[in-house]
Amino acid sequence: MQAPRVTEAMLADCVASIACSGSMSELGHACQRAVSRLVGTRTLGFYLLDGSMPVLKYSHHVDPGMLDDYTDRLGANDPLIESLHQRPVATTGMSIYGDRHWRHSEMFRLLRRWGYDGNLCGPLCLDGALAGILYTAGPGDGGGSDELVRVRMDIICRASSMALDRIAESGFTPHAPSGGGVEAALAPRSAEVARLVRLGRSNKEIARAMSISENTVKEHVANLRRRFGVRNRTELAARLSAQASRAAPA
Repeated sequence: MQAPRVTEAMLADCVASIACSGSMSELGHACQRAVSRLVGTRTLGFYLLDGSMPVLKYSHHVDPGMLDDYTDRLGANDPLIESLHQRPVATTGMSIYGDRHWRHSEMFRLLRRWGYDGNLCGPLCLDGALAGILYTAGPGDGGGSDELVRVRMDIICRASSMALDRIAESGFTPHAPSGGGVEAALAPRSAEVARLVRLGRSNKEIARAMSISENTVKEHVANLRRRFGVRNRTELAARLSAQASRAAPA
């Protein structure tokens, strides 16, 4: 990723728009605008952490299938999140894996599956602790980003962290899940598959209800089984039902 030309006025406008955001939707939109203008990429994933699990709060120009892939294949095991816990500065997948291992990583395969070469991830902090991540992806030279792009991402993330503090003061708790138990932490399509599996629907019924192929359903179910560490569909349904019961209001 190469940094686009930006004037001081553009930079100041983007930072002010982010820092003055009064709601999560306003913040997501302001971040998307800033990333587009300052970093030069159109994609955005705005996640808040529920424990170790990144929960999507806002996305722009990202295929829902890619969001599902990220949650199913990386999610709480995303090495970029671990890196940001240790050092809260914007980084890339290539920086974490290194030139030698990057192209063999699950992260690179995921990006290539959806037409991207590289990514950039920055920290969102609240009270000095990592509370979320800001993700973007784009074409490039296989994962590298020039230093100016990373500096601008850090500026965007610092302004976003200021906004999170303001939003938290108004009563919103970024760390709190949005409801619905474990399904709330899944990407939308995976969450719907999980819900229907929990209700005992067959692959054919799920495919018909969601207007997707049975093979796609099978892949989602396989990803869910890996994620929850269960051996078969029956165990998966039981695990999802138990989680849903614990999440239900008393």
